[in-house]
Amino acid sequence: MRTLPAKVQTAVHVATLARKAGLPIPTKVLPVLEEAAAPWPAEWLLAPLPGDPIRVVELFAGPGGWSEGIATVLGVAVDSVGVDISPDACATARKAGHRRICADITTLDPEHIALRHTVAVIISPPCPTFSPAGKLSGLEQGNIQILGDAITYVGETAGYIPMEWHHNNEGDGCECDPDDPDGKGCHGDGFAPRSGATWDEVREMAADVSDPRIALMLEVAIWPIALQAAGAPIRWMAMEQSSNLPEEILEDLSVEFECAEWFYTSREVLEAADYGLPSRRKRVYMIASRRYSPTVTRRIRPLPATSMAQALGWEPGERVNTRGNRPVDPATGRAKGGNTFSADGPSWCLTGKSRTWKRESDGYRLTEAEAGLLVGFRRSYPWQGSRSSAFQQAADVVSPVMAAIVLSGVLGGLGEALVRDYLAQLYDMDDMLTRDDYELAT
Repeated sequence: MRTLPAKVQTAVHVATLARKAGLPIPTKVLPVLEEAAAPWPAEWLLAPLPGDPIRVVELFAGPGGWSEGIATVLGVAVDSVGVDISPDACATARKAGHRRICADITTLDPEHIALRHTVAVIISPPCPTFSPAGKLSGLEQGNIQILGDAITYVGETAGYIPMEWHHNNEGDGCECDPDDPDGKGCHGDGFAPRSGATWDEVREMAADVSDPRIALMLEVAIWPIALQAAGAPIRWMAMEQSSNLPEEILEDLSVEFECAEWFYTSREVLEAADYGLPSRRKRVYMIASRRYSPTVTRRIRPLPATSMAQALGWEPGERVNTRGNRPVDPATGRAKGGNTFSADGPSWCLTGKSRTWKRESDGYRLTEAEAGLLVGFRRSYPWQGSRSSAFQQAADVVSPVMAAIVLSGVLGGLGEALVRDYLAQLYDMDDMLTRDDYELAT
């Protein structure tokens, strides 16, 4: 673990004494802590006191999907800081009460001294290069190979390559040497020294992909394993990505965690509409944990369906036009390209272009608040930026409901009961209250 400079050590000691006495950090030492911790919170240089919430880093944190899932749906207190490159998404999250650092994640040091007490990492890299809504460049074999090679170098950089190890028959696993009776090939002091490469050099290994967004998947391996190498008490990580993410990449990630002695990894594709949300959104989620526990594997059962009409308070029978007036196919009598759907079921997956959707009966267009409602945010959520920006944020975000479902095991609590209660308040209240009443109630 990196050591603090003497001046910062003194400031940390003074600030810690003040905290233990129930006093604020003294103004004389606060600037020293802020400079050393930047861009992270100054108080993160101090060790947590008994009873303090765990510290969580959210990467590609967006407008607050994971944050809302933890705080609002599950009601769990965590000391969380999110990082995102979008000023509008950061502004939305801050307005909602969530801390944000507006920065390019690849410019930050995952072994920063302010992160030495981090317990968990949540990460949602951009998905357009893997999603059917994008150009699918992330599925090209050359890009998969480049990204996979970079991922497999993370463990060596962090110092988690066993002294004696071999690939399994498929060539994609990390196993203890059968001739090593003490098991030191995968545990304890049996790791080779760190390679000496920097994290920027590891990132450079993925620089030749055809779209730089593909390389951002590398951060999923870098941050948790780098924090582990830095001596942080990292316990678990959670990831969200397009369900189209190649199996090879998921397997490479799993192998790196297993080689670094993360004893539990799991991944699963979940469809949001199967869990009570009124819009479709299929994503793959991964959980990796350094400590196996039955609670990590907790699963929430599928929940009753919610239609778009029910969520928005529309009358039955409404249809939504997504692409304007398009030529009619004489064979089917319908517009070519499939540009309408019924609001009596879950809506199609939102994209940034959902701002142009209109109700066929009267041309009504969704508001930013209604777009957020379809992906699981309360109607009063404070979306910031232009209409286009707000719809793009709602399209990219992790639903708070899905965040709560995925994290209910690692964070504990009555996940399913809390999710059901949140959904009932979010959508059933619209059947009982007018919009003005709803705003007053929230």
